[in-house]
Amino acid sequence: MATFYLDLETYVPEQINHKVNPIITITYQQMDSTTGEPTGDLNILKSWESSEQNILRRLHGIFNPFDKQRRWDFIPIGFNLRFDFITLLHRWRDILSIKVNGTSLFADQPCIDIRPIVILFNQGQFKGASLQNYSSKKQSGAAIKDLYTNKDYDAIDSYIRDETDGFLKLYQFIAKTLPPIWQEYSNNPHP
Repeated sequence: MATFYLDLETYVPEQINHKVNPIITITYQQMDSTTGEPTGDLNILKSWESSEQNILRRLHGIFNPFDKQRRWDFIPIGFNLRFDFITLLHRWRDILSIKVNGTSLFADQPCIDIRPIVILFNQGQFKGASLQNYSSKKQSGAAIKDLYTNKDYDAIDSYIRDETDGFLKLYQFIAKTLPPIWQEYSNNPHP
């Protein structure tokens, strides 16, 4: 079982539209699902260095949720993976002409998404339950639009590294904190 932090950045000039907003970066890093510690190098696939088609093809070469035999080879861990999965489904289909099956990705693919935990941290409220508000991440993803428009690729790279660091620290906190809470709960009688 191999777990990987996974995150996409898309260029959204006006409003989110998974069918037309291109993926500009795909970030992944192998990590220990128990501790959240990185166990591999940070990989940032950048469309401006090749193309969206090439970075999609590279990701599909290591993460293929449609191949049942390889499903456990790349288990995504992230924040709001639903967004990334919807985007990948559309872009794999439209850019790479890969026959996609949403059930394979949403129902059958093992993954760990910490967004529901952050919603609980936020007292069950969706509004405000963002990675930026609950980690050391400094900037909102809204900054990507202007950075990409201005071809400030170094700033995009810095943003991604900061976001990855913020995610990993939060995941490490959750991974360390939740098991003792479960232990306490399971050792006490319940009504």
